[in-house]
This record gives sequence, structure tokens and C-alpha cells, in this order.
Amino acid sequence: MIALVLTCILAALLSLHYLNYSLPVAKEEIKVETETKYIEALGYDYQPQPKDKQSGLPKLISNGKSSWSKSELDSFSDESRKILKTGEDLAPQTLDPDSDTLLILTPLKNSAKHLAKYFKLIDKLKYPRHKISLAFLVSDSTDNTLQLVVEAKKKYQERGPKELRFKRFEIYRQDFFYTLSRKERHLYKNQFDRRTLMARARNYLWTRALENEQWVLWIDGDLEYYPPNIVNDMMAYDKDVLVPNCLVNRKIHRFKWEYGVYDFNSWQETPESIEMLKMIKDEAFLIEGDGDSPFRTKRKYMEHFGKSETIVPLDGVGGTFTLVKARVHRSGVGFPVWLFQHQVETEGFAKLAKANGFGVFGLPNYNIHHIYN
Repeated sequence: MIALVLTCILAALLSLHYLNYSLPVAKEEIKVETETKYIEALGYDYQPQPKDKQSGLPKLISNGKSSWSKSELDSFSDESRKILKTGEDLAPQTLDPDSDTLLILTPLKNSAKHLAKYFKLIDKLKYPRHKISLAFLVSDSTDNTLQLVVEAKKKYQERGPKELRFKRFEIYRQDFFYTLSRKERHLYKNQFDRRTLMARARNYLWTRALENEQWVLWIDGDLEYYPPNIVNDMMAYDKDVLVPNCLVNRKIHRFKWEYGVYDFNSWQETPESIEMLKMIKDEAFLIEGDGDSPFRTKRKYMEHFGKSETIVPLDGVGGTFTLVKARVHRSGVGFPVWLFQHQVETEGFAKLAKANGFGVFGLPNYNIHHIYN
């Protein structure tokens, strides 16, 4: 009996010892999650804007008149008014982007162990399900990623209740036969080939999947957390390209974990980095966050902005969670597989978007979490 009592006391002490180290981490997670509701506290609420004409041209309405005002029409040339007049009676038969429809795009590779969390987060989104389309590109996978995505499609689109079905659920496969070990994937010497391949995958996916959606959302397949209202929050800013701040919970020492920046691909040029760009060769390839890179860019990352800076202009973005107006892609802005202003893939996309007159922005105090890997 005494031995049993001593065993119970020892177990209780061990539990308390474990909790003493666990609770600070849990409190930190709760604190960070609360901070991610930053935009909601500002009272933003995205509403469709009828005046936002995605084609850039006046929309004709069924009574044969343009939805533009008389003063706006007067500013058009005779030739432009002639163009508008052509086929006006057939205007209702033409296809315009569906208001507030969202296409979520996710490239996947050996992502089987993350898919349960991926769909759990998607299910929590506070956005009309019938407005959401999903599209996946599965590449170079040696696990059962493809099988699990196919099964998920059956679950949502066939076996599940109709009110929980997505507008579309598309699966594509394109193998590139490129593999790197975890140790090799972040070495500078491998980055150009690796990132251009990722750009090819993204270009394949959006060119195949984009139909008449108004918004495109690029989401990583291995995110740990984002707020349920994030889509509405980000749409409220009505920007061409917008990213939140992607953090990761890293182990600092034995019993302490701390959130820090995960996505160093979201950055703003600085006077120092602009001077550096003037001095390097045209063929120089720049990459952030890799310790063996020969370049120190001195760019401003998301963690360097103050708490009062709600939204900031950026020159580079990552692809962990990137909201894009579909007209940006439709205009021809994709992910460069060649050097564009020393960048490729998502950072090259941001540079290319800005070169084409689109705005690129970040939310340094709106946090999402990536898994630790």
C-alpha cells in the first residue's frame, strides 16, 4: 500500500514538472493567436465593389447602355465608343469574373502527413463555401499525397453534404523529376534550379486552374495556423497582391520555444539594398535566408516593421499565403523561371507585378504560423 501511495505521489510530481515547462509555450501560442485578429479589430469588412471592373473596360448592361456614367463615356474617343457599341445586345451572354469567387491554389510534394491539418484549416475558413474553388498540383511525390487528395475530393464533392461542397475541386499531376535531400535544399548552389522548378509548378497550376474567379489565394500545404476570417480580412484592403507575416515556432533552447519570421521572401528594398543592386552583375541571383549566399542584401523583412505599421509596400513576397487579384495573373504576370531583377519565383512575381503597375503589400502584424521543419 505504501509503495502504491509513493508511486502516485511520484506520478503527480512528474506531471507538475511537465506542466511547468509546457504552460509557457501554450500561453505564447494563445497570445500569438489573439494577435492575429489585428485587422478584425480595425473594423474592416470586404464588400464587392461594382465599380471594380476586372477587365478594365466598361461593362454593358442588358438595356444596351453602359454601366459607366455619361461623363466617363464622354471621355472615350469615338473609336472607343464604337467598340463598346459593337455587340451590345449580346453583352448578357459574355462571361465576367464571378463576384468574390476565390480560387485556392496549392502545389504539393510528399505532403501526406500535412493534409489533415490543411483541410482542417480550410474547413474553418469563414468564407462562403460555394464561392471557393480548390486546385492542387501534385509533383514528384513518393508518398500517398495523390491518393489522399483524391480521397478528399470524394469526401467533399461526392459523399459530403451539398452545402459543404466547393464550387470546384481540381487535381493535377505534373512530375518534374527533381529531388534534393533536406540537407541540400537550402544550399545556395541549388537554389536557382530549385526555385525555378517551383516557379514552373506554380505557373502550370494557375494556367490550368484559373477560370472566372475574381481572387487567387496561394496557400502552402504545410501551414500550422491561420485565422478563420483571414480571407475577409485581407480582401478588405483591396490590394493587387497581399501577404501576412508568416511565423514559425522555433526551439531556442531545451525548454523554450519562440515565434520568429519563417518567410524571409517577403521584404522591402532599403537604400542599402538598392545601392547593392547597382553594383552586382546582371546575372547575380539573390536569395534571402540562406546562410551560404554570397550576397548580404540588407533588405527590410516583415519583423523589422513597427506595431503601428498595419500595411506596408513590399518589393518581394513569399508564397506561404499570398492573396492575388486574378486580373494580375490574367494580365500575364506569373512566376519568372528566368532572372527578373535578380529574382525568380515568388520574389520575381512581386517584382514583375510592380513593373506592370500592380501594388504589392504586406501585413507585418497579421500573423500566420508555418510548421517547424
